[in-house]
Amino acid sequence: LFGSKKKNQAPPPPSLDETSESMEKRVKFLRDKISECDKDLAELRQSIKGSRGSSSVMNKQRAVQVLKRRKMYASQLDSLQGQQFNVEQLNFNQQSIQDTINAVGAMKVAHQVQKQQLKEINPDQIEDMMEDIADLAMDTEEVNEIMSRNYSVDVDEAELEAELDELDEELLAEDLNSGNLSVPSYLPSKTEQEEEKTMTS
Repeated sequence: LFGSKKKNQAPPPPSLDETSESMEKRVKFLRDKISECDKDLAELRQSIKGSRGSSSVMNKQRAVQVLKRRKMYASQLDSLQGQQFNVEQLNFNQQSIQDTINAVGAMKVAHQVQKQQLKEINPDQIEDMMEDIADLAMDTEEVNEIMSRNYSVDVDEAELEAELDELDEELLAEDLNSGNLSVPSYLPSKTEQEEEKTMTS
């Protein structure tokens, strides 16, 4: 019992990406082999043209062998490329499915987050807040209108000038009666005015 060995577990199969990468290396190998065959065939054709007798026969036999090899490589390449296409197509479908699963998972999480966020929002409170904002805007507009009013009194400038002239005459008369203002030399003095009044009477 103690000496029994555990059964060897089989390694996991390669992934589609690994399989496609391995096939790509094999495709490159076969293409290189076909290129070598084409090069050998081109050289053998030249040799066949310049040879005679047994040498020509030998070159032809070699060319036939190279041609068979080339056809074998070409057949393997066609088959391998078909398999590689199927693997890549399957890999693409698998990635598309995984992308869909990831997108659905992300959408579910976002949906739950949005539902939780909406629970924290009260539509009635938002409506009241917007009404308060509108009222504040109206009050602010009214205050600005009041502050920008012009309370200057519209007065006729002609009336102001007439009142100013009357005020000047009254002040001048007061100054003359009080003796604060001297009489110009070209005007009669107060005594001369009284004598003139006596003589005329």
